[in-house]
Amino acid sequence: MKAKEHIKKIAGSRWTKPLALAVTAAVIFSWLYTHGISPVWTAVAIVCFRGIFRFLYRAACLLVALAILLCILSLLVF
Repeated sequence: MKAKEHIKKIAGSRWTKPLALAVTAAVIFSWLYTHGISPVWTAVAIVCFRGIFRFLYRAACLLVALAILLCILSLLVF
């Protein structure tokens, strides 16, 4: 079997997305825990203040897009 077939088989699995989400959540909770924030309080904050996290996510996306745009423009100018 070629690598492409293996990748398609793994990507087509119904467990791929939940597993990726669980790994991402574990990494984020671990990072927050090492910085002194309890995973329980983080989960409570996410559940109770969803609007704030949506706003922060949109603001972060906007800032990243702006940074990429500025990098591209600076490469074109210089």
